[in-house]
Amino acid sequence: MIRMRDICVSFRSERQEKIFGVSRTPVLFNVSLSIPKGSCLGILGESGSGKSTLGRVICGLLKPDSGEYLLEGKNVYASRDGKKNLQNMLSVVFQDYTTSANPRFRIRDILAEGIRVKERKNGKKTDRSAEYCRLLELVGLDETFLDRFPHELSGGQLQRVCIARAVACEPEFILFDEAISSLDAHTQVQVMDLLKELKEKLGLTYVFITHDLTSVTYLCDEVMFLYKGRITEHIPVSRIAQTTDVYARKLLDSIIEFDEEYDDEMDVKESEESA
Repeated sequence: MIRMRDICVSFRSERQEKIFGVSRTPVLFNVSLSIPKGSCLGILGESGSGKSTLGRVICGLLKPDSGEYLLEGKNVYASRDGKKNLQNMLSVVFQDYTTSANPRFRIRDILAEGIRVKERKNGKKTDRSAEYCRLLELVGLDETFLDRFPHELSGGQLQRVCIARAVACEPEFILFDEAISSLDAHTQVQVMDLLKELKEKLGLTYVFITHDLTSVTYLCDEVMFLYKGRITEHIPVSRIAQTTDVYARKLLDSIIEFDEEYDDEMDVKESEESA
């Protein structure tokens, strides 16, 4: 479904080092990837790795300096048709659900944003009342939430509303930009279970940008490690323990070390309690 070839991105430098022209700082270096329809790719990297920049390219918000971005065979940045094709197929769920949902809107108004996109795309009106209920049911909520404001919902509930809005426009793929990192661990698992269910039920394709390796192994089919703007590894999640990439191994070892320390602490606590 999605194919990128040699994507390069640079930003204008604050310091003007050149006498003629503009000095630029490279951010992404020859990034290439492919995402089959119905799969989930996790893009994993630390802060400053370039993963958010890559996300902006995928969303159509940042034209790369060079390279090719194909969506079902159409070049996204080559023409208006390519950009329109992206807009019709893509939806996004952001990290900060508090700012991505208008605090003055009721939940029905937030959902209506996605429904209007679908109506423009399909050229026909929707039975709003039935659609509100259907969307809320999809994400594990009910119609009693419709007249509430965002501040009256928990973080997990509001992010479910944002997911429902993303699904409302009937996209073919959804990009999640650190979409669960602001939630507590228990709620993260609940939301990831919901995303798995929606992916299967609606036949969606996911791009999941995160810095959390645990969530990638839980949700994604493949994982791509991004370090200082370069892909260091692209591997199926089922084979992630077999990676020989230095950066990937570093992240994996840090997770294993944390788990071992936690297990040791729990063993000590249990022995103290039994004593």
